[in-house]
Parts: sequence; structure tokens; C-alpha cells
Amino acid sequence: MVVPAALRRTRTSAAVVEYVQREIFAGSLRHGDRIDVERIGTALGVSPTPVREALVLLERDGLIATRMHRVAIVAHFDAGTLRADFHVLGVLSGVAAARVAKDRDPRVLARLQDLLQALADSASVDSASAGGTSADGASADGASADGASADGASADGRADAAVTGTRTKDLVAEIVQLQHDAGATPRLLAELQGVGGFLAWAARESDRRTPEEVVEAQRRVVDAIVAGHSQAAARARLADARAAAEEVIGELIRRGVLRADGTNAAG
Repeated sequence: MVVPAALRRTRTSAAVVEYVQREIFAGSLRHGDRIDVERIGTALGVSPTPVREALVLLERDGLIATRMHRVAIVAHFDAGTLRADFHVLGVLSGVAAARVAKDRDPRVLARLQDLLQALADSASVDSASAGGTSADGASADGASADGASADGASADGRADAAVTGTRTKDLVAEIVQLQHDAGATPRLLAELQGVGGFLAWAARESDRRTPEEVVEAQRRVVDAIVAGHSQAAARARLADARAAAEEVIGELIRRGVLRADGTNAAG
């Protein structure tokens, strides 16, 4: 099967987007740094075209800004802007959740409950595996690659007893996507896709909540939807977005991208 050139560019552009996101998240690219199209193309072995297409998507996400002569630079962000962006995402996602609760489509409700049970089962596996080697390199004696001590406490004071695995994170994403697909109007869905790109990626990269905490956050949303409580579903989804914001901010502080007070380390 021959893959159309436009589709190949789309896939390549997505890879460029993730590459730049990771560079910014790691602090390799900082506020005010110029995005070097040729350097990125060389690093990924792609032509400038998909890189420029990726920059359009990154500008939509607010990660970069275009200046005179089409020079792209890393946009400013700090704890305040991240909290505001996640708040917007939470409000929009909450609207979709409220609509699902109001519509009460039996097929959607059943699927949400099935996914929630699968999520709980997956989280149980994550927790059970904590006694051996965890996903982040923690060994059975509690010492981990990221500096956790023998009693299971990490450098930021949070217990590392269990790590949320990839399957669990995938199920969370599936629950949220089903809620959006079932409850959002076409315009709302487009807004969610526009707002949620980098934020959803950053939240997934940053989340250090225990598997049990992850399940409980989704359970509050799904239970409210199944009960037909629109406002409660919206509040639960907003609360989850706010929690995700704090996870992302904490991770960026640990990486030195943000200062301890939440300001951008690059000024």
C-alpha cells in the first residue's frame, strides 16, 4: 500500500511536534530561544516542510510565537499561564461531561463503566508490581533511578510505592476521549482538540499520582455522569484538570524549567 505524501507529512509533523515539546519540557529549548528549522530537520532526518507544518501546530498550542521575518521562538509560560490553560481545558471538558450526563445514552454509559473497570484492574496491576521493579527503575528495596530513598520517598517527598503504567494512562485517555466524542458539539470538540494538544501530552508526561489516585479522579467523573448529575460531572472534570496542572508545574520545577515560585527560569 502506498501512503499518500500528505499523510506521510502529517505523521512526520506529529513527530516534530513531540520532539519540540520534549525539548521545551526538558529545558533544552527555553523561553525566547529561536526554533532552528534546519537543526530540527537534521536531527530528525526530515525536510524543512514538515518542520514548518509542525511549527504551525505548536503556535496554535501557544508553545511558540512567530516574530518578524517568520522567526519562531519559544513562547513565555509560567505556573500562572499553565494553570489558566488547564482551567480552560477543564471547563471545556466539563461542558462535554455535563452533556453526556444529561443525554444518558445507555451505550455510552455502559462503555464508560467498562472502561472504568478496566482502569481499576490496570491500576491494581500497577500497584501489585510496586514490590518489584517499577516502570521508573525502582527496585524492590525502594531505591530508584530518580533518587528515591530506601523508604520509598522521592526527592519531592512523594511516596513512590506505585507507578502509573502506560496501559493505565491509555485507559484514562480513552475515557476522556469517549466523553468528549459523546458530549461535545463539533465546535466544542474542535476547541478541545486545539486546547488539549500540548496540555494532554504534558499531563501524561508529568503525572506522578498513584494509580489509586488516578482511578479515583476518573471514578468521580464517570459516577456523576452515570447518575445524571451534570454539574457534579463538570466539577469533577475541572478538578482533574486543575490537579493535572499542578503535576505539570511540579515536574517543570523539578526539571529547572520553572523556578520554585513558578516563574520561568529563562526570565
